[in-house]
Amino acid sequence: MWRIQGLTKLRCDILISTPLRLSSAIKKRKLDLSRVEYLILDESDKLFELGLIKQIDSVVKACSNPSIIRSLFSATLPDSVEELARTIMHDAVRVIIGRKNTASESVNQKLVFAGTEEGKLLALGQSFQERLNPPVLIFVQSKEHAKELYEELKFDNIRVGVIHSDLSETQRENVVNDFRAGKTWVLIATDVIARGMDFKGVNCVINYDFPDSAAAYIHRIGRSGRAGRTGEANVMAASGCEVPSWIMALRKLRWKKHRPKRESILTIPDVAEE
Repeated sequence: MWRIQGLTKLRCDILISTPLRLSSAIKKRKLDLSRVEYLILDESDKLFELGLIKQIDSVVKACSNPSIIRSLFSATLPDSVEELARTIMHDAVRVIIGRKNTASESVNQKLVFAGTEEGKLLALGQSFQERLNPPVLIFVQSKEHAKELYEELKFDNIRVGVIHSDLSETQRENVVNDFRAGKTWVLIATDVIARGMDFKGVNCVINYDFPDSAAAYIHRIGRSGRAGRTGEANVMAASGCEVPSWIMALRKLRWKKHRPKRESILTIPDVAEE
């Protein structure tokens, strides 16, 4: 979104903005949203968190057109968010693609047990040597870990990039553009790009570290298997690593016991009757 000072001259059919910039413009009366016909809240589960709810409320009130159509989009939508959303949406139509709050069935998920943290790095390097099918996204939990892994893969002459919160906006854009253009084959990232970032044809997403929630996991691996394509998602685990509480809380599936049927193997040859 342009600088607030220039909003009075803004003429457009579609306006895309973050809640902070938009609510600030509304507060300073630099923007009139009374004739907005469609209000779309993307990544709505994050927008309805406590830190953003006041900003979203100001935007909703500013869009005062009585015939406005409000739409919420998200790959994950907790019940608490749905309850909150009902305060601004009445007689809403719910559209669910696939199963609610689950990963896409087009993504093949796999757990890779590597033994130790050093083993995770060795397993990653070995998998790249055997079958590197770029573009590949690797998610880690901290910017420090992102920097360390970047140096390791760079030492192995892999076309790798890294993106985290320490980079400036221009640096982040350059990293993303290089990844999209194919100049880098592997992109290491924190959750800064786990949402809302569309990369065409990502073949594999690797969770080098466990994400901190089921929703974060779904959004991470959702970078692959998009628009009808198939994808792959790997989680790398090491011995002694702390298993997140959200994994332990998952409902255990009850599998039917498999009772195979087969013919017996005779150990004593038949004796011909005399």
